[in-house]
Amino acid sequence: MQAKITLIGAGNVGHHLALILHQSGHSIQQIFSRKYHKAYALAKKVGAKATNKLENVRDGADFYIIAVKDDAIQSVAEQLQLTQGVLAHTSGSASILQLKTHLQFGSFYPLQTFRKKQMPDWTTLPFCIDGNTDAVKKHLFRLAKTVNKNVYYIDDAQRQTLHLSAVVVNNFTNHLLGISQEIVEDKNIPFDLLVPLLQETIRKAIIHHPFEIQTGPAVRNDTKTIQKHLSLLDNDVYKELYALFTKSISLV
Repeated sequence: MQAKITLIGAGNVGHHLALILHQSGHSIQQIFSRKYHKAYALAKKVGAKATNKLENVRDGADFYIIAVKDDAIQSVAEQLQLTQGVLAHTSGSASILQLKTHLQFGSFYPLQTFRKKQMPDWTTLPFCIDGNTDAVKKHLFRLAKTVNKNVYYIDDAQRQTLHLSAVVVNNFTNHLLGISQEIVEDKNIPFDLLVPLLQETIRKAIIHHPFEIQTGPAVRNDTKTIQKHLSLLDNDVYKELYALFTKSISLV
């Protein structure tokens, strides 16, 4: 399968999708970004045309992939004048119905965190596909399969729940790690000492249900240690987080 694809958005997701789809043998037709220099820089890497005007997005591609902020998806879709091709967004939380002004629409959601300067592992990350018709679903499924084999049919409700869980797994976990690093480094303790524990925690959580392997003072109802930890925290927000997590763990 070799498709003609236009990317609407040159941010983190659009950047990496353009690169991997180009590497997978597809023809990237155009790159759109409100900032022309971003569109041009990415277009140059994949042999595409650049534009910063939605009215200049040409008709005739097989797929139009919207990779912009969630609150801009519907507005962008409504401004596109297309008579053919599948229009899909890459959002984890937006409904595909935001694209309903077009005949063929769906979602093309790569479940991963993206940064421009760091290439994701495309061989492992899952693609979540949905469409307004069975034919659209098949088209998007086939496109995703050219990148890797981890492709799933996930509808709007499932994808929004998945995105919620992804925020907990990625954003919240990362924030907690930042807090942990701040706590130890404030006392001149290297964060590296915690890395083996972090790696073992993740390894076990992948193999077992996390609730079944929970350890720590909250599970043991060790109130003396809990109060000692709270007294060591100067940041009131961190104290509240510690208390909330302790309560949540004790209720499981």
